[in-house]
Amino acid sequence: MKIFDERGITLMELLATITILAIVLPVIYSVFNSGLSLYNKIQIEGQLRDDADYAISMMLNAFNSIPFDNVQTCGENCIQLNNVTHTDLEKVEKENSSFYSIQENKENAAEDISRHKIALVNNTINNEKIKSVAVDGNILDGIGNFDGSTFSLTCSQKSKNNADLCEHGFIDVQFIIDQSRLKKPLALESQFGF
Repeated sequence: MKIFDERGITLMELLATITILAIVLPVIYSVFNSGLSLYNKIQIEGQLRDDADYAISMMLNAFNSIPFDNVQTCGENCIQLNNVTHTDLEKVEKENSSFYSIQENKENAAEDISRHKIALVNNTINNEKIKSVAVDGNILDGIGNFDGSTFSLTCSQKSKNNADLCEHGFIDVQFIIDQSRLKKPLALESQFGF
């Protein structure tokens, strides 16, 4: 009984193997390459969505944590929160007791008004000029380029003293976030009221 064939492989067997590999290998490579591209796209889009969520949450945080009386636009893609009211706390003592008096005062002087801005600003990351979201001058971290994004103010109740100031309304946010490794920018919309 012969276990080993000393003849080797024939030319026909070699050609058949090469033909089968020529058909199968490109399919395997394209599936692998598509999977890798899809993984990178999903990873970048996830990071950009996180950047947008962070920007919206910081905007909402500004609206919910900073005291303000009215809102106005301060240029293109800029919203300003104005606080013209401050509270005075005064300790009053009478005979054997003391109590505190709380009084709200409206400021008349323009320099006494507290202003907080939310805006799209120019920024440089890795020697690349991009647009970023800034709250009170603090640029939010992220890899996304917010160029093309917009903020708009829709006022439902204007101030009685000044028609440019809005006491109640909606902020419409349209984020168009791009990144150099992404083929098509990501578009996200949000709206919130105050």
